[in-house]
Amino acid sequence: MINRDQKIEEIVSFVDHYKDTIASKSVCARILGDKHIKIDNEVVNELRARLPSASEDELDACYYLVK
Repeated sequence: MINRDQKIEEIVSFVDHYKDTIASKSVCARILGDKHIKIDNEVVNELRARLPSASEDELDACYYLVK
C-alpha cells in the first residue's frame, strides 16, 4: 500500500513534468481551486504546500488522475 507522502510526491512530480496535461490541470483545479491556472514552478510549489492538508478522498482522487 502506498502511503500519503508517496502519493503527494508522485502527484507533484507528475504535475511538474507534465504541466500541460488535462490530468495536471484537473489536480490543480481540485487542490488550488482554479481550473484555468497556468501551471508553472510557482504553482507546483503551491501544490506541494497544499496537498498535505487535502482530505484523503481528495488526495486519492488526484493520485488516480495521474496514475
